[in-house]
Amino acid sequence: MSSILNNIRNMLFILLGLTFPLSISISSILIILLSILLLFQEDIRGKIKKVLSSKWMISILALLFLYYISPLFFGLFTDTSWVLKRVSLLLILPILYSFSFSQKTINLSVFAFLISMFLSSVIALADNYEIIQFTKNLTWSAFLQYTEHNVFLTIALLLSFYTLFRLKLSLFNRNILLVFIITFLFSLFTEGGKAGQLVFIISIILFFIFHFKDKRTLMFFSVLSIFIFSVVIYHSSPIVKKRFTHEIKSIRSAEPSFRNNLFIYSVDLIQENPIIGYGTGSFTDVFKEVNKSTKRTVDYSHKTPHNNYLYIWFELGIIGLIVFMFIFYFQIKELLKKKDALFRVLFPLMYLIIMLADSYFFSHNTLMMYLFLSVISLQYQYKPS
Repeated sequence: MSSILNNIRNMLFILLGLTFPLSISISSILIILLSILLLFQEDIRGKIKKVLSSKWMISILALLFLYYISPLFFGLFTDTSWVLKRVSLLLILPILYSFSFSQKTINLSVFAFLISMFLSSVIALADNYEIIQFTKNLTWSAFLQYTEHNVFLTIALLLSFYTLFRLKLSLFNRNILLVFIITFLFSLFTEGGKAGQLVFIISIILFFIFHFKDKRTLMFFSVLSIFIFSVVIYHSSPIVKKRFTHEIKSIRSAEPSFRNNLFIYSVDLIQENPIIGYGTGSFTDVFKEVNKSTKRTVDYSHKTPHNNYLYIWFELGIIGLIVFMFIFYFQIKELLKKKDALFRVLFPLMYLIIMLADSYFFSHNTLMMYLFLSVISLQYQYKPS
């Protein structure tokens, strides 16, 4: 019976890797089923002890506690339910953390994810070049919003480069990965999403620095090639040039934009209540009241300030922000104890960077990705090429 349950759990995790870039509803059902099955583990006391011995897991539970207890003191706001639904997904991570998946399962789940992202990329490219009309919504790319699709592509590229450069592969598998990488790169730089594109450049530079740390010449030329690649992309991709040129002009001219206003006014409001914040889900309501009283022109239809750190600080105060930072601090600290540690920490580092651009920790898709990557980066057994 135990063997059957383990096989089902492993299969669900592989299917999760295949489906979460493609379907929110299916992946949600799969991760709920997986969590229920994992709760019926052997040695449940040992599993609980494992979770409670991890400062990373304790930090996650502490953040959830702050979000759950906040409405008792501040009351309910328009977005309270919206926020709680999203952060509650974090409850699944301690359950996943307590269970060890087989190495075959980890490998297959990564490959399943890369296959689904390849499919998504092909559809996105065909849509961008008007070969098909998959979506009429300009904010979407294939099955995801373009900002999230861009982040998913960056992660798919990092996983592909890691597999290609760090693991023993047959010639056939190497060729498959090369096709994946080329497709991901085309998709990444022919759609919107500056955050994903910038983070890819930063992450791949770090990857080559780590990979060639004992070969300085190769390190220099690989990093140089990334800079040359970036210049070529800037001048050859109309959408990349248009978005980054506009952003540079906006910064130079101090031209106000809705993102700038959200940032400035969020900081102003945080300064008024920096310690405990305004409460779970309060952001839109507080901005609405500020607009009425000060006649500001901030678009308060946005549920977040497009910055994860400001968002948490705004609603939970500096206490919540510190607990949030502890999550990544202790995750990185735990990953650094593993073999090939420098490559494992690329994923939490990547999240720390992209969260400057938007509240990716509160999006269902990117939070699901965080759960998936946390398991992969923690349980993957490094076998050098």
